[in-house]
Amino acid sequence: MPLDVATHCADCEAEFEWILSPGSCTCYLKVRYARFMNVSPPGFWLLAFTVGAVLVLAPAAPARAEALEPLTILAIASLAVVGVLIIVSPSLLPLAPPLLLLVGCAATQENLRVESAYVDPRTLQLGQILHLATGRFLAEPEALDYLARFPVVYIGESHDSVDDHTVQLTVLKAMEERFPGQVALGLEMLQRPFQAEANAFARGQMSEKDFQRIWQKNWSDFLYYRDILLFVRERRIPLIALNADKTMRQAVREHPVAALAPEAAKDLPEMDFQDPYHRAYAEAIFGGHMKGAQDPDAFYRVQVLWDETMAQTAAEYLKSPEGQGRRLVVLAGGNHVRYGFGIPRRLFRRVPLPFVIVEPYVNHSIVEVPKEKQMEVDAPMLPLRPADIYWSVNYRDLRDQRVKLGILIEDSDGTGVRVTGVLPDGPGHKAGLLKGDLIVSVDGTEVKEAFDLTYQVGLHKAGDKGTIEVLRMGERRRVPVTYDVIKHGK
Repeated sequence: MPLDVATHCADCEAEFEWILSPGSCTCYLKVRYARFMNVSPPGFWLLAFTVGAVLVLAPAAPARAEALEPLTILAIASLAVVGVLIIVSPSLLPLAPPLLLLVGCAATQENLRVESAYVDPRTLQLGQILHLATGRFLAEPEALDYLARFPVVYIGESHDSVDDHTVQLTVLKAMEERFPGQVALGLEMLQRPFQAEANAFARGQMSEKDFQRIWQKNWSDFLYYRDILLFVRERRIPLIALNADKTMRQAVREHPVAALAPEAAKDLPEMDFQDPYHRAYAEAIFGGHMKGAQDPDAFYRVQVLWDETMAQTAAEYLKSPEGQGRRLVVLAGGNHVRYGFGIPRRLFRRVPLPFVIVEPYVNHSIVEVPKEKQMEVDAPMLPLRPADIYWSVNYRDLRDQRVKLGILIEDSDGTGVRVTGVLPDGPGHKAGLLKGDLIVSVDGTEVKEAFDLTYQVGLHKAGDKGTIEVLRMGERRRVPVTYDVIKHGK
């Protein structure tokens, strides 16, 4: 086939062998273009660019393909199509600029997520508070004044993040300061059947130890929430148990709603399964962490049950004589409030009050989070902001700060706690505890069940001395122990 290639620069007459190898010529862009199968000059360069990009990116394609955003893939494909069209038909050249502009918009779309239209959250420093809609940074007093304008304030959390709970307590205190006696606290962590106990604790009618016993039946890790709950009791702030009970969760996990027995179905809240964004996000979570563990439909039914029950409970409280006119602060896991389609949208369907969503935000570019603690969900592109406020926080947990004995235990019919395993080099092992020992008291306090033991041990600090009384082969023995923490992974 005829190939007409310029061999000299049109301006300086510098000689070169091929148009893409101009040698020492610095004005080669003005050279006559190759004509190959009637390729138009712009089409030639676009084709060359596309081929070069493919050659450069192809080796990494298998490793990077899964990380590409759908719109990025569309942009690459569109670029190739534009090039082919111009090559085949040079008369389409005038359409190239608008077509390439559209491609450019698509290519940059992954960086223009709704959450960061003005400020890239990856630039946030610790303590900064960002209003996502406007990109304005708020000083803490400004942020608290702003949040106080809303009747319903949602604050998400990673359950085991000390810093997330610090933000929650800061907001709760500010709300109570501004509206004394007019604030209530709703918790995902407490199930509806335990509302009476929540009332008793908040009114100062139940001891912290007794409430911890109740908490353990609902949730774990009381210590993360202790400061919040003590402030609630101090100020007599109503405490609302929002969540569905375990029996209802199990029923919905095992059966589609339509197949539930009438006795179980009568207590269900109104359930909306039609939110496409909520379903897509839940499926992403399931795909990343629950795949193979259970049926995805069952997983989604339980997620909707949790959100609808919490929304229904909050709505009932806000419409009740006790709740009317109060400000409600809701504490829940981030996935129950993020994007608004969990509790917020479902509560608004029942009681259309203005609300705001606060997300304690961990910037992974400056904050190190242990890999096993990271929830790496390949979230779909959603036309929704994840929150109204990002409050940049550190990540700290308590796993290496709790005093433990380093033993496995089980209840023994109210007569004590049986040791079923002993961690080598742990405090229990060093004290001489053995598998099969029945622990009957700790530091002179009777132990009837596992809670009695964990509560009493948890009162100590590393280095404290104590005594554990056990029954071993029918003989009662007193075992001296030095309490200590157990570092994670040991």
